[in-house]
Amino acid sequence: MTQRSIADQMEQVVREYFQGCNIPDAKAVAACFCPDAVHYFPGRARWNSAEAIGSGIEQLIRGQGGYFTVDQVLTDVARHAAAVEWSRFVREPDKISRGLEFYTFDPATLRIREIRGYYAAEFSPNVARRELADFDYAGRGYPIRP
Repeated sequence: MTQRSIADQMEQVVREYFQGCNIPDAKAVAACFCPDAVHYFPGRARWNSAEAIGSGIEQLIRGQGGYFTVDQVLTDVARHAAAVEWSRFVREPDKISRGLEFYTFDPATLRIREIRGYYAAEFSPNVARRELADFDYAGRGYPIRP
């Protein structure tokens, strides 16, 4: 498989994931993930497994409404990774959430193995650490001190 076709396939899986989110369809979402995939969020517990991710997305959209757009996708074939910038339009007029997610893919299946979500938000002096809950920053080599 060529690098371009791998990049195209990773982007296609991302777009299928967002399509499943917009329907919303738990099975369509879960089909985009490895069975043991993980979805990390800032400030709340992660979802563990393709089934949990699909179910969580379906419940979220059925409960809160909204529609996602994929604004940009950048792929890194050598690392089997992608960065996705998205927008979410919700029921209230003019209410929009924006975010960026970092994806890793299983090299054999090109299904999503992990998503780390980051959302546009104002700085809050009451929050000491604005980072993903349950994510092992130190264990993965991220700086934990200046």
